[in-house]
Amino acid sequence: MTEANQTFWDKVGMWLSYGCAVHCALMPFVVGYLAVNGMGWIAEESTEWAIITASLSIGLIRLGWSYFKDHKQPEPVVLFVMGVMAIFVAKSIFFETPENYEPVGMVAGGFMIGTAHFRNQAKCKCCTPKLVRTGTNG
Repeated sequence: MTEANQTFWDKVGMWLSYGCAVHCALMPFVVGYLAVNGMGWIAEESTEWAIITASLSIGLIRLGWSYFKDHKQPEPVVLFVMGVMAIFVAKSIFFETPENYEPVGMVAGGFMIGTAHFRNQAKCKCCTPKLVRTGTNG
């Protein structure tokens, strides 16, 4: 995988994950506004699962590839796994509680996965060989 592809997929993963976190943080406050303005689909469960699926798929492929093929540093993978666990705990255990902690787990998970991509970029830059030009200009 070229360095440009690595950077692109980490950026897509970051935007999706941070977007997921913002989506989950704001949804309890803007659901009524969205429904009135014909954008209720943004608050639907299917939209949420599409964002989660895309984020987890990109994270699994990109971070797995980086770990095994590039830098072998566990930090991004650990952050990713913690984020996935936070999302799945929020979606399964806390979903039916009166306090409704689901948004808290979803926001935390999204930020952990986004940060995993951010840290992965830093790890990949550290071990990418830089081309050194030798010779004279001319």
